[in-house]
Amino acid sequence: MTSSSSSTSADIVVIGAGIIGLACALRLQHDGLKVALVDRDEPGHGASFGNAGHIATEQIYPLASPQVVRGALSMLKDAEGALRLRPQYLLGIAPWLVRFLWASRPSAYKSGVAALTSLQSTAAADLQTLLAEANAAHLLHMDGHLVIIERESSLISAKREIEDLAKHGVHADWLDADQVREISPDIATPIQGAYHHQGTGHVEDPLAVCDALFAAFIKAGGQFSRCSVTHIAQHSDGFTASDSDGGKVSAKRILLAAGAWSAPLAAQLGYKVPLDTERGYHIALPQTKPAFNIPIASYERKVIMTPMSCGLRMTGTVEFGGLELPPDERRFGLLRKHIHALLPRADVDGATTWMGFRPSLPDHLPVIGKAPDGREIYFAFGHQHLGVTLAGVTSRLISNVVRGDASAETLKAFRISRF
Repeated sequence: MTSSSSSTSADIVVIGAGIIGLACALRLQHDGLKVALVDRDEPGHGASFGNAGHIATEQIYPLASPQVVRGALSMLKDAEGALRLRPQYLLGIAPWLVRFLWASRPSAYKSGVAALTSLQSTAAADLQTLLAEANAAHLLHMDGHLVIIERESSLISAKREIEDLAKHGVHADWLDADQVREISPDIATPIQGAYHHQGTGHVEDPLAVCDALFAAFIKAGGQFSRCSVTHIAQHSDGFTASDSDGGKVSAKRILLAAGAWSAPLAAQLGYKVPLDTERGYHIALPQTKPAFNIPIASYERKVIMTPMSCGLRMTGTVEFGGLELPPDERRFGLLRKHIHALLPRADVDGATTWMGFRPSLPDHLPVIGKAPDGREIYFAFGHQHLGVTLAGVTSRLISNVVRGDASAETLKAFRISRF
């Protein structure tokens, strides 16, 4: 059932219908719970809509790292750099940046790598299981991706990065320039070679994935309401989530999966979290069908091109600018510049642009688990740019926690009380 402003009762209410909320709602509905899913928008139309579609199981390094801190000043000063901080938002994000620096110290970074590795170890298998449950397995392609090296001066650092990843079980094969040209003859920029990552992949269309999860959720008996939740009240029988128009949902349990908008609601539940956003940008070319059929990233440009059923999508850059500032048009210009350099023959007719809010915590780890005070409150947010990748494993962990099958130690690194 789908409604706009109404009153509904359920076993558990899931706030947020992005990829994480949808995955958890479907899994919990299949567990036999009566699930009410709420969101202010249609399912999948937030950050989940515009992502790269890359199943990034190789990404085990938190952004909060000694390396990023060492190079942050030069990156932030570079108008065309992959990491940008909007000057107007400097004061707003200052407390978050202090925590980011603390999370970047070597011991914390080491713990962060271990935590992300633990999630990534089953991420691909869990995602395959999830999509199979939604009859959407055909949307997932686990054929790896390339990271091309354009400059000879980058070879040493790229090789060192691959060697470090291999120590954590993440492997890639080296391809020379001719092998890369066989895969992607339409790339025009000079190429030294590329790393072909194994165990990674992409989805044909992130919104189609969300649509499939939602359809499976409704088919299984789930309920969805358009409700911009502004208040959560606790009472003897559970919780009631309500909006300013009179819509409300009551349930014995509550799962907060509202992405970048989770912090105010978490605070109402008694937990202050330093949540901010990594604003992501993309440019989509619906008329371009590239010769390559796997994602291709540029080591130097920090962008990735993903072939999708809806054309070619390029995403890249991390921008800190909060939830209120408008998109920076220069970011779109930078993506166009990269497209022209890499694929000068790409058909740009009908090109579209998008900017979205990826929920990010200073230590670059999501919040997953149950409220430590024992109340029937659950959390699944803060997945930064790994929402699609970690949707399957997150939904499995939340299912285990709700059913009482997960130990506190398993989710210790992701507990909300760590802040």
